[in-house]
Amino acid sequence: MSSIQARNVNHPEYQENLNETKYTIVRDAILAVLPDDDDRSGLAFPELEDRVRTHLLSQPVSMDLFPKPGSVRWYTKAVRLDLEARGLIERVPGQTPIRLRRVP
Repeated sequence: MSSIQARNVNHPEYQENLNETKYTIVRDAILAVLPDDDDRSGLAFPELEDRVRTHLLSQPVSMDLFPKPGSVRWYTKAVRLDLEARGLIERVPGQTPIRLRRVP
């Protein structure tokens, strides 16, 4: 089983080893459901999590990959932090709670 070292935008010195298959599936889902930077409203994390879960259920993805309650939420959070650190998504400035959008 291969893994990927996910970054954390809040703790640049910290990296988390994630299952590469799960990471890729969740990364693709996040990028598919997040609005781009022209959408000033973005998505709050609970909305993002719901949309990722719905997206996964609509794809030929075995939910056996995420067997525990909270698995999708945990992976969505970990991958979100990594995508922020890599500059692929960003927080909408001045929004509380945090809202997210894709970077072009």
